[in-house]
Amino acid sequence: MKVKYRVILVFSLIILSFLSYKLSTEKVNSDIKLPKLALNYNLQKDIIYKNTSENQPLKLDIYQPKNLKIKSPVVIFIHGGAWVIGDKEIVAQNYRAYVLEELVDNNYTVISINFTNINNETHLDKTLQDCKDVLKWIKDNSEEYQLDINNIGVWGGSSGAHIAMLTAYNQQNHTNSGFPKLKYVINFFGPSDLNELFKTDANKLLLKAFKMSYPKTYNIRKQKIKQLTGFDINTQKEEAIKKSKEFSPVTYITKQTVPTLIFHGTSDSTVDISQSQLLADALEKNKVYHQYFVLDNAKHTFSNINLDEAKDVAKKTLEFIKSQTKYVD
Repeated sequence: MKVKYRVILVFSLIILSFLSYKLSTEKVNSDIKLPKLALNYNLQKDIIYKNTSENQPLKLDIYQPKNLKIKSPVVIFIHGGAWVIGDKEIVAQNYRAYVLEELVDNNYTVISINFTNINNETHLDKTLQDCKDVLKWIKDNSEEYQLDINNIGVWGGSSGAHIAMLTAYNQQNHTNSGFPKLKYVINFFGPSDLNELFKTDANKLLLKAFKMSYPKTYNIRKQKIKQLTGFDINTQKEEAIKKSKEFSPVTYITKQTVPTLIFHGTSDSTVDISQSQLLADALEKNKVYHQYFVLDNAKHTFSNINLDEAKDVAKKTLEFIKSQTKYVD
C-alpha cells in the first residue's frame, strides 16, 4: 500500500512539474528568425483611449490600409506577456507581422492596445475593464478613423488570447449598451481554464511535496494566482478557485458564444495544448462554430515556426475573419 501511495505521489509531482507556471519567467526567444516584412500601411501611434484611476494614460496604435475610402472592419489585438509585461508594438513582429500584413492588405484596420498589467495589488478585473473601454472608444471615434463598428473582432496571443476570449465570451453580461458587439475571437495558444492550468484544487500533502521539490515553480504558481485573482491560494483557496473560474473563458461558453479560431503548438511548454483542447471540446459540445489548428512541434509564441507555416497561419486567420465579416448596405 505504501509503495502504491509513493508511486501516486511521484506521478502527481511529475504532473505538477510540467504545469504552466513558467508564464512569468519564460523568455520569448525566436528559434527561427522570419524575414522582416516591409509592411505597407498607415500607422497612427500612441493614441490615448483612457486614463486610469491612477491617471496613467493607456494607449493604442491603429494600422490601416493606405488610401482608405470607406469604413474598415476592425480587429483588436491584445498582446501576451503573462498578464504582467508586453507591449502593443509586438503585433508587427515575428509571425504576427504576416497576419497583420494579410489583414491590412485586405482592408481591415488592426488596433493594437496596451492595458493595465496585473500585479499584487492590481488584478484582472481592471484589465478586462480596459478592453471594454477600448470598444467604447472605437464606437465614439468610428467616424474620425473610419471604423466599421458592425464588424469588430478580437485577436490575442497567450495571456492576450485569454483576455480576448474573456472579453468576447462575456459580452452577454455587458449591461451598458454603449459597447459594440464583438463578432468573433482568435485565440493563439491562450489559457482557457485557470483552475486546470494552475491545478488549484491540489491537496495539501501533494503541494507540500511539490514545494520541497520545485520551490521556485511553487512560488511562481502562488504569485500568479494572487496577481490574477487577488486571493492567496494557500489561505483563501475557496475564493481563489471561485475567482479563477470567473476568469476562465470556458465558464462562459454557451450556444450563443461567438465563433472562435484556435491555434496551438504541440511543443508548447508554457501553456499546454490541453488548454486549447478543453476549449475546442466545450465549443463543440455547445455547437459553436470554431476552427482548431494544431501546429506540429510549434513552441509557445510560435517562436520556431518557419516562413511557410507563418504564411499559412496568416492565410487561415484572414479566411476565418472574412467568413465572419458581414457587410450591411
